[in-house]
Amino acid sequence: MVLSGPDLTRRAEVLKDAELAMYYAKRIGGDRIEVFRPAMRQQKIDHVSLESDLRVALERDEIFVRFQPIVRLADRGIGGFEATLRWKHPRLGEMPASEFMPLAEESGLILDLGLFALERAARQLGQWQRQVRVDPPLFMNINVSSRQLLRHDLIQDLKAVLARNAVAPGSLKLEVAEALVMENPEYAAVMLSRIRELGAGLCLDDFGTGQSALSYLQRFPFDTIKLDRRFVQESAKGAARAARPIIVGSIIDLAHHLGMEVIAEGLEKEIEADEMAQFGCEYAQGVLLGEPMTIEECRSLFQPVSAPEGRRRRAAG
Repeated sequence: MVLSGPDLTRRAEVLKDAELAMYYAKRIGGDRIEVFRPAMRQQKIDHVSLESDLRVALERDEIFVRFQPIVRLADRGIGGFEATLRWKHPRLGEMPASEFMPLAEESGLILDLGLFALERAARQLGQWQRQVRVDPPLFMNINVSSRQLLRHDLIQDLKAVLARNAVAPGSLKLEVAEALVMENPEYAAVMLSRIRELGAGLCLDDFGTGQSALSYLQRFPFDTIKLDRRFVQESAKGAARAARPIIVGSIIDLAHHLGMEVIAEGLEKEIEADEMAQFGCEYAQGVLLGEPMTIEECRSLFQPVSAPEGRRRRAAG
């Protein structure tokens, strides 16, 4: 929205400013009204410049992967990792995925970045599984965007990646946001079933942030759900705090009844880890348990091999 006087000679300029305000509103989440501000013109210039930089970032080896530990709550051993992209921008320094993936989604670059992340995650998972023999095998989670899921190319790309990298069945897990699944449940059910048939695992991300009913879980072939941080972190007050154990316990019980495992995300305090373990949650991740790491930093977590007693296998030599 633009606030303007009766001067109609600025009509074209006003329309451009209105488009900038609309574009800005979409960038910060949509479903809102933004009043145009002159600073938005500079932000648009910066946005175009950043998009241009992102288009050549893969060619310049500026995009790389970090791995955040996903820990077994029963014994604090490493169950797996979540692969996340980083961008070493030549002027702005290291940028997390949250700062450039929305731009990649808008520009269509998400397809190339998504395939890059998928390939690197599968390759690294295969190497770690050969080096660290545990039962169940280490797993790797990786996010899939809406544009990726809506393209049939994802099936062919995933099939090729799995063929090139020998990973245990179901251990490369695609994370799909709850909102994306509920946007088109029928289509999502078909695509997710095809993904499972190829031998990949499926994790429902950010569970609890959308409008889906718990009973809806049985419609989709997920093997894991990731409990949103709002249920995990113990910062709720009053009635919400009192209801939290009931809600969290119900979600975890239902997931187990449907044959799914649960990952609690966003852990910051030991009390949260203890609570999630008491609820029967299998895995957790968050700053308490480890920030996204380099490959070298991850290797240190395998010394000694972290596996439950009686479930260790001889490490590959």
